[in-house]
Amino acid sequence: MIEAPVRLKAIKILSRPPTVIRLPDEPILSCIERFGHWLGDLAGPLIAGQLNSDAKAVRTGPGYECRNRNRAENAKLSAHANGLAIDIMSFELANGQRLTIKPTGDERSRATVEALRTAACGWFTTVLGPGSDAAHAEHMHVDILPHGSSDRYRICQ
Repeated sequence: MIEAPVRLKAIKILSRPPTVIRLPDEPILSCIERFGHWLGDLAGPLIAGQLNSDAKAVRTGPGYECRNRNRAENAKLSAHANGLAIDIMSFELANGQRLTIKPTGDERSRATVEALRTAACGWFTTVLGPGSDAAHAEHMHVDILPHGSSDRYRICQ
């Protein structure tokens, strides 16, 4: 259960006013600050620079979802169950194209997704995506759940 849930509908890109990135799936999170800054300060500008088109929307999962990790019956509680995680499926671009997290044959798109994923490792404690395991083959999971005794420990796969 989340104490102060926030339904996320859009993020302003402060470096590119009046650009706004919509979240049509309206994920619920317990803390939007980190995700909002990553999306607004890094992902939006990186996509615009790499693909010559602004990101206009991000397709996500629900964010908060009370379940175990990877929906496994005997697994630990997922960061989603605390509202500390979000899954990113794709970005919708202003030029009508879609940047999917699931790998495609387009090298430019793949390089952009890899740059987003690598940079996310500096912002989040867990980043999982295609190649990490079967459960993350088509999306990128990011969360801020602490691991171990240090806030510097990261799982980036």
